[in-house]
Amino acid sequence: MGAWFILVFAVYCVAEWVAASWLASYIGWLGVVVVVALFIVVGTAVMRRAGRRAARSMSPAYVDGMGVVQGAPDPKQVARDTGDAGLLFLAGGLIALPGLITSAIGLVLLVPPVRRFVGGRVSKSIRARAERAGMRFSGSVTTVQGSVVREDQVPPPRGEILSGEIVRDDDDR
Repeated sequence: MGAWFILVFAVYCVAEWVAASWLASYIGWLGVVVVVALFIVVGTAVMRRAGRRAARSMSPAYVDGMGVVQGAPDPKQVARDTGDAGLLFLAGGLIALPGLITSAIGLVLLVPPVRRFVGGRVSKSIRARAERAGMRFSGSVTTVQGSVVREDQVPPPRGEILSGEIVRDDDDR
């Protein structure tokens, strides 16, 4: 471990102890324990909700190995929703982490305008680092309109069904 990490961790521990002592001077140490326990419960609930939200926003159906998302959403909106869910998860983790300062930071991250601001800054920073590392973003996405049909739900046939083989002009046959 680097010396900076140890120094930052030591300063963090001292700051949390000072915050807990300050709060204990008003409500007592039992009150501080109750507040921290409540923060752990609330943070866990926020993380669970954010995890479900992220899973829903990132779960396309797969048909023949291709990811298909019904409704053809805007890829940038999907990225924003996923990033927002990630920040909500981080906020829940900070709230659940025993400590008053981390809980306060997590509570601030629950405010939507703050989350949008932080998300935008983090997104720009990640993109800049990726571009410096040689990654290129084209921004092109192919969207196919249609419905997802699961194998266990065969739709009723429409029109006449022709059996046969598709032959292209560009085939070598």
